Amino acid sequence: IWCDWEAQGTRITQNLFHHNQRPAFAKQLVGGMMCQDLFVEVGHGPTLIDNNIFLSDVTLRMATQGVAMVHNLICGAFTVVGGGTGPRYTPYHIPHRTEVMGFMTILHGDDRFYNNIFVQKWPAQPFVTRRDTVEVFDEENREVGTHVMDEYPTYQEWIAKFDMDTDTPDMAKLEPAHSEHLPVWAKGNIYFNGAKAWKKETDFKVDTQHRVQVEVECQNGKPVLNTNLYDFLGDFTTAMVNSDVLGYAFEPEERFENPDGTSITFDRDYFGNHRGVKGLPGPFAAKEDAGRPLWTMKF
Repeated sequence: IWCDWEAQGTRITQNLFHHNQRPAFAKQLVGGMMCQDLFVEVGHGPTLIDNNIFLSDVTLRMATQGVAMVHNLICGAFTVVGGGTGPRYTPYHIPHRTEVMGFMTILHGDDRFYNNIFVQKWPAQPFVTRRDTVEVFDEENREVGTHVMDEYPTYQEWIAKFDMDTDTPDMAKLEPAHSEHLPVWAKGNIYFNGAKAWKKETDFKVDTQHRVQVEVECQNGKPVLNTNLYDFLGDFTTAMVNSDVLGYAFEPEERFENPDGTSITFDRDYFGNHRGVKGLPGPFAAKEDAGRPLWTMKF
């Protein structure tokens, strides 16, 4: 899925993504950017990604800001974090309407990661790509986890730069902060197989003892997960997340909410089953659901 430019208010939920990387036999396209489960580009948010299963080597090409990822199984990396946008001014809208409210550059950040499972399923070595106009090569990240946000501030670190408690702020001193990264939030995530956590994250778990495997298989014409990761969650549980927890995307000042402006409570899982107040991380409300057919239509 490629969500380009005005992805404001978009919600991507209850999907299975797999085999969305370039096959080994295929020639790499010069400047190609299509080999990932999800690409969100030069948007201001809110862009909500919840209760999905991401099995390819890149989960999200993240040349954007204002993304919330909640209760996903993430087996691929985040790439192009903090890049891919340039100084372009891109539009944002009046909340839940199509009229353009303004234009702004992408500062990056303003992202939330709650109650996800991260698995380093694929090799972690960087992927080398060639630009489309010059003989220059770039390295794309293939290490799974929120560690790609290590240089981003917490909300407290970010807001402290603006001297909000001062009647006469020093504008020259504040000027650099206006073009720096926006804050990031992360909580309730669990990491396997060497996947790495954001260095400022709270209430998370890194499992360094077990090797987990995650595959999608065809059983009786239906896709089913073959995984042992739920054997190693232990007693790790997460808090309920809702629109109030996620808050507002910075630039459009729009909540992560339903199209009609009502709040979202993430009390339903990938299958639509009820999730309790103390739920499991990832897309399933119960461990047993990981073995159910993921899609009822035969293929």
